[in-house]
Amino acid sequence: MARVTLNCFFTDKEFNFIEKPDGYNMKKLKYSSVKLPPGTIENGIIYKEEKLLKVLKETFRLFKIKARRINLIIHEELFTFRKIEVPIIYKPQEIGDYIQSQIGKTIMIPFDNMQMDYIIHEKSSDAYEVIMFYAPTDELKSYINLFYEMNMTVVRTDIPPLSLHRLYYYRKYEDSEIQFEKDIMFLAIFDDTYSLYIFDEEIPIFSLVQNMGITQLQGEAYLDKLDQEIAKISNYYRFNLNDGESRVEKIVLFNMSTKFSNQEVNDFFYEEGNPTELQVFDMKTVSKIVDTLIDRECYIPLAASLMNPKGLW
Repeated sequence: MARVTLNCFFTDKEFNFIEKPDGYNMKKLKYSSVKLPPGTIENGIIYKEEKLLKVLKETFRLFKIKARRINLIIHEELFTFRKIEVPIIYKPQEIGDYIQSQIGKTIMIPFDNMQMDYIIHEKSSDAYEVIMFYAPTDELKSYINLFYEMNMTVVRTDIPPLSLHRLYYYRKYEDSEIQFEKDIMFLAIFDDTYSLYIFDEEIPIFSLVQNMGITQLQGEAYLDKLDQEIAKISNYYRFNLNDGESRVEKIVLFNMSTKFSNQEVNDFFYEEGNPTELQVFDMKTVSKIVDTLIDRECYIPLAASLMNPKGLW
């Protein structure tokens, strides 16, 4: 019998969750997006723990949540990833120790304690190119302690870019012909923030999370501002990071905003003849056998529910 896990994702304004059996089983889903009182979370930091705990308890009671195991998707403004080079003289299993030895020397981190993981991206004759993920331990613990207070346990963690990548490709596990793509951008739009990630197949190699301060912008003014940001990052990726030899070939846009429909976003960004393919992600069903329309605010916790058991940290 499959174990049931509650997959949770926080923004500054909302708590989004989905309770489902682990893996690709899409039966018996419970999910929702719950608004948080203003000031409860700011820039990923919990400022009103008691209020947040009350919201969680009331929500779990309302939805009759049974899961005791939590998969926590880290708030986007808490985690960072960056490229580092590790000399080839180190064995792959020694890379973590090397990174730890360089903290405060060649690798500067803006907080005292961190949780860290890494992926080897490329290997040359001189060095490993490593993508390092890290987040402040104290802030992570504040989320973990919330669930501890409710006799729940965080058994694994995930980050939004890996979740969205998994969601976009989840049919790969049903279709062996699907190949992961290089130079593909994933863009998640919220009401006043956006997050942008560029992948080399399965590995994220660039990230940007921005609060654009455009809450008051409406209609095409909002999308026009976003279009400028996409162009700026695409040019930076092509010319600054790749010396003109690689460019963003495809953009997958996840519309989490309440301002626009997917069709409105597609109509604005579609440009005939544009060499960069743009696709607005529209998941009408979550399975070939279960005709369930998931609220788009819940895409990220749904995506995290498809992860391998290990997770990050």
